Amino acid sequence: MVLGEIAQPAKKQDNQQEIIEAAAHCFMRHGLEKATMTDIADHLGATKGRVYHHFRSKNAVFFAVYRQAMVFCFDAVEPLMAQDLPAADRLFRMAEAHAHVMMDTLPYQRSIRIGVEIYLRGSTTEADRTVLRELIEMRNRYEHLFREVLAEGQADGSLSVTDVPLAGRALIGALNGLVDWFRIRPDQPQSERDHIARTLSATILDGLRS
Repeated sequence: MVLGEIAQPAKKQDNQQEIIEAAAHCFMRHGLEKATMTDIADHLGATKGRVYHHFRSKNAVFFAVYRQAMVFCFDAVEPLMAQDLPAADRLFRMAEAHAHVMMDTLPYQRSIRIGVEIYLRGSTTEADRTVLRELIEMRNRYEHLFREVLAEGQADGSLSVTDVPLAGRALIGALNGLVDWFRIRPDQPQSERDHIARTLSATILDGLRS
């Protein structure tokens, strides 16, 4: 009895995560506007009732995909902030980690890339706009991690940065471009992704090094 009660929240969380994963793939494949709750259920091999049991609408699923995409980013990059390295070296590692997240969680990242613009220009409820503003603020906090290290590099002379906010936006924008052109292949070796992350980061950051 006790074991069942303990396992229940974990099982619910697992079910939600499976739906979020399926939704990310559907949004990437069909586009956010065309994807339906039926598509998500079909990808999951479940009924629409199972999806609606956890999420009241497609908007709610999209917001969960967005939040998970940002969690992936924070989990990969935030620990690197504490490394005892010069700002330029930490920034490189952060850029490299971000590039890996873009490739490794591509369905999530592509979904939010196309989704935000749709929701900003579309017709949404005030409740949805409130959630979206919170998620955009989460994205801004993530970008601030890069700005913080850029400012450190500017202060210690290891980075040539004249405008920290602009440099941060340009850096993230260039790295996020991976979402548009990267393609997943079943036979793709990890070494190829490592090469892409390392080369892209070096190419972007070489212009910032003093």
